[in-house]
Amino acid sequence: MFRFLLQPKWIAVTLVCLIALPAFQALSDWQWRRLDQRHIYNKQILAEIAKPEVPITDLVDLGSYPLVLVEEAQWRTVEATGTWLAADQVLVRKKSLESDLGLWVVTPLQLTDGTIVMVNRGWTAAANSAVDSPVVTDSPTGQVEVLGRVRDVAQRKKSAPTDLPDGQVDQIVPLEIVDSPKTLSNVYLEMTASRPESRSNDIRELPAPEVTEGPHRSYAVQWIFFEIMTVIGWVVLVRNEVLEQKKQKVLES
Repeated sequence: MFRFLLQPKWIAVTLVCLIALPAFQALSDWQWRRLDQRHIYNKQILAEIAKPEVPITDLVDLGSYPLVLVEEAQWRTVEATGTWLAADQVLVRKKSLESDLGLWVVTPLQLTDGTIVMVNRGWTAAANSAVDSPVVTDSPTGQVEVLGRVRDVAQRKKSAPTDLPDGQVDQIVPLEIVDSPKTLSNVYLEMTASRPESRSNDIRELPAPEVTEGPHRSYAVQWIFFEIMTVIGWVVLVRNEVLEQKKQKVLES
């Protein structure tokens, strides 16, 4: 009855199913691992957010060159007091917020001890042309107190572009913005508040980090569903073929 499974067509169908099953299982396992990693990442974020605010100078290794933080502090809220270096402000290209294309406004802040830290003051909408820079409200003069989340600086993977409009960069690389031994090189701040106010209507605050599972659980279950449907599909095809053969035998008899 099942000798038809030895036909080339059925051998091919069965092989495709046999190959698909472990592939779907591997994809499901990968999504479960991604979910576990996301849980760990969320715990790290929440742990850093829960830490008390400290002056950023308490975390800086003043004996290093270039200056770096002495410990991992991604997402921790810190305080910084200093003056804005408005002349060195840059706009970071191709940054979206709620599906709108725009730029980050990054202004160096020179602390009272001379340390220079990059501060992402927020997001601003792009200009009408890619070669134009939007006009943003100037940062206030004089001493300012800033609260911000610590963000790690991403390593540059390719050379910096040389054809960008003046005042625009492709990513935050502190030493490329202010090349000084006093520049904090491995982190920047994502500003959450300041006194006096250092944002205006044309600069929007960046949202806090999302502490969610993401789509990994649903994707993992989806791949398992594909596994089940593959088995069911193969069984249905075989059953239909068996019924068709029985029907043919009845008609021939």
